[in-house]
Amino acid sequence: MNQMKLEFLAEEQEVVKKANQLIRARHEFTMYEQRIFAAMVAKLDRGTDTFPVQEIPIKRICDRSNSSDLYRRIDKITTRLVDQKIVIRTTDKEGKEEFKKVNVFGMCQYKEGEGTLKAQFTEAMRPFLLNLSERFTLYLITIFLRLRSKYSTQLYEILKMREDLRETEMSVEKFRRILGLEDKYRDFYGLKQRVIEQAREELKEKADIYFTYKVRREGRKPVGIIFFIHRNDQVVDELEDSLPVPEPSGGADDKPNLNPKKMFMQDLSQEELSDLSGKQLDEIYQEARNRAKRANQGRSSKMLLKQQTHAYMEKIWEHEEHEG
Repeated sequence: MNQMKLEFLAEEQEVVKKANQLIRARHEFTMYEQRIFAAMVAKLDRGTDTFPVQEIPIKRICDRSNSSDLYRRIDKITTRLVDQKIVIRTTDKEGKEEFKKVNVFGMCQYKEGEGTLKAQFTEAMRPFLLNLSERFTLYLITIFLRLRSKYSTQLYEILKMREDLRETEMSVEKFRRILGLEDKYRDFYGLKQRVIEQAREELKEKADIYFTYKVRREGRKPVGIIFFIHRNDQVVDELEDSLPVPEPSGGADDKPNLNPKKMFMQDLSQEELSDLSGKQLDEIYQEARNRAKRANQGRSSKMLLKQQTHAYMEKIWEHEEHEG
């Protein structure tokens, strides 16, 4: 199976490229507004220094709309788009936070009967969309447009940003802030069921990546969420048929930074992760590490010791599952 990411196989105009700062930014876009934003980004000639007026077929964005109310819906969306701001947070060397608020579109235009939406980004968006050479994220617009929930699309972007690391952790507070949920689902159970679980199910069905997760707690209070990012082979295989086959690469693979605990949790199902306590994880890890050390008596490298610790963790887990 080809392990190259789909975004490296597609034509440039089918790929969204955003600065990571933009992905972490807070906004209040609806699902349709997010779709328009992403589709306009994919259309950009990213080697230029200015933003032209661009157009996209409106049916690609609002494919579920009835023709009778399409104009009314687009009129409302375009009004909101030119008023929308994103909030970008940065921290300086002294640890002081800075808030930057940026208007995304300077102009949006729709004419009934033409079937296309025209828009132009503001100059303030240039550092986040043009001539990006580092700290950016790529994904296929085709996959993004499959998603029907605004929280699924936001979480998808965040996870694509960390895809190479295979996991990312956020505090519950930061998670709420990025997704604009400071005043919604104040009970964590509601946040989990209405946002996290729904996004997990939708990404598993429609996207090239999906996630499992573990809630980190202090006592009984949820304080953080660890997301484990997985390649969704079924969806990737479906989409690969329509993309060109890449030339084989002769480059050497990078040495992985192994973490036995994270590798172990990557292999668990969501149900197993939910049942696994932090204490149980620590006990399995410690026993596995001791077994690996005894088996090698100090002769193996650190990398091999970590690999063997991971293997022993899986054996211990399988034994406990059978015993249970």
